[in-house]
Amino acid sequence: MTATAATSSATLDRPLAERIAATRGVMFDIDGCLLLADQPSGYGGTVLPGARRALETARSTGRDVVCFTNGSFQTPSAIATTLRELGLDVANDQVMTPAVVAAETMASRYPGRQVLVFGGEGVTEPFAARGVPMVDVDEAIAGRAGDVAAVVVGWDTEFGRSKIVAAAEAVLAGAELYTTSAAPTFASHERLNVGVSGFIAAGLTHVTGRPYKVLGKPSTEAFQAICRKTGASAGQLLIVGDDLRMEAGMARQNGAVGVLMTTGTNSREDARSAAAENTPDLVLDSLEELSELLREPAGAAEATAAPSGTEGP
Repeated sequence: MTATAATSSATLDRPLAERIAATRGVMFDIDGCLLLADQPSGYGGTVLPGARRALETARSTGRDVVCFTNGSFQTPSAIATTLRELGLDVANDQVMTPAVVAAETMASRYPGRQVLVFGGEGVTEPFAARGVPMVDVDEAIAGRAGDVAAVVVGWDTEFGRSKIVAAAEAVLAGAELYTTSAAPTFASHERLNVGVSGFIAAGLTHVTGRPYKVLGKPSTEAFQAICRKTGASAGQLLIVGDDLRMEAGMARQNGAVGVLMTTGTNSREDARSAAAENTPDLVLDSLEELSELLREPAGAAEATAAPSGTEGP
């Protein structure tokens, strides 16, 4: 099953129109959806057409908004500052990263226990803010990590042999292995924008033979965190992004409405050949189109922009 794009003036067939009208929360991906950049989390980026209006329309129609990037290079507040500097009206608390999900998960899953966290401030700040005990990385490198409940790998471009040894020792001693993201790349403007966290986690699995768990998109933990943040149930959530697996797949597998934007990682052709579990409900070429759809009444007549399995004129 596949989906096709709507024009800015089109309406949807009744079932999908009603699902969109019933949404109470909207998750916008950042890279490839709201903007394009060659650095993680939108730094130095260019805002994509319709992004400002889409954010404004979502709010003005009574929907709660969250902007979720799978990058953990920057803190949520730093990302929000970058977005505002680019002209996007996004508050600090409207930005989520997988490090936030990881910190919430560790606090709930291993209350009071030590976690070995790799990454810069973008990774560690959410843990500190939630009072999660973190092992001193230098102590772990020296072989004095102590009892470690979990190893969490985030964006760490200085992850060398000494950290491999420290992380592997903790995992082999019984710690669970997690990564903030396994995204191989992020949508970019010119240069290839590669992921780091999943690369490291895959290397640790190679060394230890132990699997890793992803806590960023498209994980269940990430989806549940978005629901909590927006106050929306699964069926009341609209997931908007440029990646079939990360966003459309997360929506499909959890019962949310998934919209693929063709402004980043995946194209309309990719959507046509997507696996069933990653099929979006709708494919759009511009966030301007999304703004029109968010204003569409639930009882709109059937029109040219069609949901999965149909073609527009």
